[in-house]
Amino acid sequence: MASPDEQTLTFLRGSGFLLSLVGVWDLMADESGQWPSQKGFVIFNETKMIAVIERHAEMRRGIEGTYAVEGNRIILTELLVDTAPERGALGDGAFAIDGDILTITWLSTSQTGQPPPHVDTFRRRAPLADDAVLPPVAIYESDGPTATPR
Repeated sequence: MASPDEQTLTFLRGSGFLLSLVGVWDLMADESGQWPSQKGFVIFNETKMIAVIERHAEMRRGIEGTYAVEGNRIILTELLVDTAPERGALGDGAFAIDGDILTITWLSTSQTGQPPPHVDTFRRRAPLADDAVLPPVAIYESDGPTATPR
């Protein structure tokens, strides 16, 4: 029998997609941090990740791409859309799930000149389903080019 502190992780189709991640997650404001009014969301389905994170009016990033899970790492395998490619490549992330709270520590892709990893906390809104209500934020509104595959 499993102890109450153990967490069972269920992967879909044995291919590295974590069932616990699937759904819509809202970014929580970082009231004590650098961006107290940040907002956004991340959506995971079986093969794609869509995220919009707005730190403030001038610092907004939207991405859509495929991902895989290895241990507690979210590996971005291909970006189809990146609304801020001039900010550099988006790093993969280490995550932790505690009930309806998802914490992602974004890891930089380069050890030189990159800021230290940033931690975002999300609250689960709803499981991803056909009737899930998505936020009224379009990630495709950008003058930047689409991302090239990694």
